[in-house]
Amino acid sequence: MPDRTATEPRTARTHDAQTSSALEVAELNVHYGRGRARKQVLHDISFQIGQGETVGLIGETGSGKSTIARAVLGLVDPSAGSSVLVAGRQVVGLSSKARRDFRRSGVTQYVFQDPQRSLDQDFTVEQAIAEPLNIAGTLSRSAIADAVREQVQDVRLDPDLLGRFPAELSGGQRQRVAIARALITKPRLLILDEPVSALDSANRVRILELLGRLRLTDVAMLFISHDLGSVAGISDRTLVLYRGELVEVNQTSAIINAPHHPYTRLLVGSAPTLSGGSIDRERRDTLRSELISS
Repeated sequence: MPDRTATEPRTARTHDAQTSSALEVAELNVHYGRGRARKQVLHDISFQIGQGETVGLIGETGSGKSTIARAVLGLVDPSAGSSVLVAGRQVVGLSSKARRDFRRSGVTQYVFQDPQRSLDQDFTVEQAIAEPLNIAGTLSRSAIADAVREQVQDVRLDPDLLGRFPAELSGGQRQRVAIARALITKPRLLILDEPVSALDSANRVRILELLGRLRLTDVAMLFISHDLGSVAGISDRTLVLYRGELVEVNQTSAIINAPHHPYTRLLVGSAPTLSGGSIDRERRDTLRSELISS
């Protein structure tokens, strides 16, 4: 039986323009380096994510996907004229203190590709999940303990694991811990950077199912991946990034069924579970030639 969670595009929810946006990115440009070595890595990136909407960001390695995430989190300085609004707040140009306070507020949370590296190896599962609330310092110990138990239940993690350390968990369990840790602050926006690429197939399906359930909540998600199959399973819309430019933005079903840009067509054709069969070598070479000439 085919893996429906990972391969079938979801029915997109509609986003009313009057609904508040969790994220609004406008004319985002990012340069790295100085002088002659200065290089532009993002070119006029603009998109929105509505509250409760899941948007996929697909692109090859080095296309700039993680740079977009880092710009949203305030970890890189965009070029002049760029705008990034998170829950209505401008995060471009914040002072160091304001940026630090913003990150500690938990409005935006980030889930890394490798949960083994993202979790403190000296923290138990309970300590790791509770850490964002302890940093915020707004809740009592008992309230934090209650929040941890609630979050563990939400991500379907065995409560018996709370006293264990990351090294004692499976890859899927560690990623559940990372997601629980990100969700405990009740973020408006959750950024997931290749959250299943380091997992085996069984754990990959379980995490995608978990993220699919999160779509029923009010949290907005930016799902970053190089795997169109994973993105198609949970996203309402998909952004296609190629060499630092958004070359296609559409409902995920439209991206899969009627791709326009040569790179998007190449992506869809290289995913047999989405396209109904792999494109042949001649067609693949033709698309690559179109990309080179575009």
